Amino acid sequence: MYKIVIFVSTILFSCKLFAVEQGYSLDISFAKFRQVEGQSHFQVLDCSNTDLAWDDLPEIRVQNFTVTSDEHKVTLNELPEGRYCLRFFQDLNGNGLLDVSSSSIPKEPVGFSNNPNLMMGLPSPENSVFELTSSKSIKVNVNYKKRR
Repeated sequence: MYKIVIFVSTILFSCKLFAVEQGYSLDISFAKFRQVEGQSHFQVLDCSNTDLAWDDLPEIRVQNFTVTSDEHKVTLNELPEGRYCLRFFQDLNGNGLLDVSSSSIPKEPVGFSNNPNLMMGLPSPENSVFELTSSKSIKVNVNYKKRR
């Protein structure tokens, strides 16, 4: 009887560890593409320390996709619980970089988790943080430079 209890306890503990390792899924919907062309690049970043600048945040996932419609959906699996930020850009000229003006205003479409207001320039990571404590869906709007 004692061996059966230990065996069952071991199996239950192993199942719990396996479930934790699986993590959560994040469904991302990128919406409002005006130009259906080029590659899009996005990063999911660890935002547990939002005092860091965007480029100093640890990358959790990086992915690219070809823009083929005005909306694109991506699912990321096995993300651990945590605080995350997402930033995105559409590479219209194919150079693999987000082109910005001399005043650091993006020349190509961009987007961020939580869809913060971009009137004052790029948001801080704090404005883009979302908590992942279970599987969830987020929507990221594609923002374009305002035409004058």
